[in-house]
Amino acid sequence: MAYTFRVFNSVVDIERAAWEEVCSLSGAPIFMDLRFVAAVEVAMKSSCRLWYVLIYEDGVRPVACAGMAAMKVDLTDFGDRRVTWIVKYGPRFLSRFRNMNMLFCSLPGSPGDRSIAVSPSAESPKVLALLDSLMVTFAIDAGLDAVVFKEFAPTDLEWMNPLLKLGYQRVEIPPMHLLDPSFESFSQYRDALRTHYRKQINRSVRKLQDSGIVSTILTDPEEILSMYTPDTHEMYCEMVRRSDLKIEVLPIEYYRQLVYNMNGQIELIALTKDSRIIAFGWCVCDDITYHMMYAGLDYRLNNEFDLYFNMVYLSFDRAFRRRVKRIHVGQTATAFKSRMGCVSEPRYIYAKGIGFFMSGLFHYCSNVLVIKKPSNPPANIFRRKP
Repeated sequence: MAYTFRVFNSVVDIERAAWEEVCSLSGAPIFMDLRFVAAVEVAMKSSCRLWYVLIYEDGVRPVACAGMAAMKVDLTDFGDRRVTWIVKYGPRFLSRFRNMNMLFCSLPGSPGDRSIAVSPSAESPKVLALLDSLMVTFAIDAGLDAVVFKEFAPTDLEWMNPLLKLGYQRVEIPPMHLLDPSFESFSQYRDALRTHYRKQINRSVRKLQDSGIVSTILTDPEEILSMYTPDTHEMYCEMVRRSDLKIEVLPIEYYRQLVYNMNGQIELIALTKDSRIIAFGWCVCDDITYHMMYAGLDYRLNNEFDLYFNMVYLSFDRAFRRRVKRIHVGQTATAFKSRMGCVSEPRYIYAKGIGFFMSGLFHYCSNVLVIKKPSNPPANIFRRKP
């Protein structure tokens, strides 16, 4: 079989029927939905360059598609703490690692999921070799430092591992936390807990009683846009600044564009006081998976009202009621999510450097380029198996 490709510089130019056919056949995540792609393009075009690729068999039948983004990254935002300390305080020439230019086979704002889809009938080694050749050419022409395919679950490794023969290093990154969706509501989940864990939740929930704080699920686009102000967005930015894993900071326009483009599938889980959002979580849902994505809160009120915990509880309840098959709870707060019964599922990237120096760096040092977040087994929290 001969494989050819087409590159598109804008989502409006993509051969829509071909892209959607590949995504349907391969079970692609919602982050490859063209509505999501369009939202990302509008919101991020000022900070990164985007391309979209369709690969065809014999020049006719679409068998793969992918989104790519060229971005500037700061190694100290996500690298091993020892390495980031050296970069920050070591010799001056190491400062270049705070401004590394990389080409990702991934679209911004797609947490824990991939931006590549390959039809089951395609020969993935040939598809990946073609994508690698294309990405390396782009990277060399633009003077970039590295190319990276991200992010992949264990079930993806068999068809992604041909990249290892092309000089890539497979690197484990912080895991995705998954919650069992077998409950019908958070109340049912809470009733199934052992006494100790149920008391912890009840203690946090009681803090909201007589507080004037209201729990709400915002789904109407106009209501979301009116409530999600720049001050609200700053709560998300503050949470990112406090995190030890800062892959990307998304602008407010990213969320606005999601609301415009994905009506019915984007939700804002919110706690409000005096008509002001004081804690929130962005969630995206398709027919199979509920994605708890990015969050923010007013840290001045967090200890008094356990805002983070209560916002997560509200999100769990919404996810249960959507009756999905999977719930993705994010890649941070591992210890807390373990105590909530979440299972940690590994995530991986494939990376290689461009040029002699960067090739050696990624070959020998790839395992310290991303901070290690050991997964915790789920705590034994249930009185009985759900």
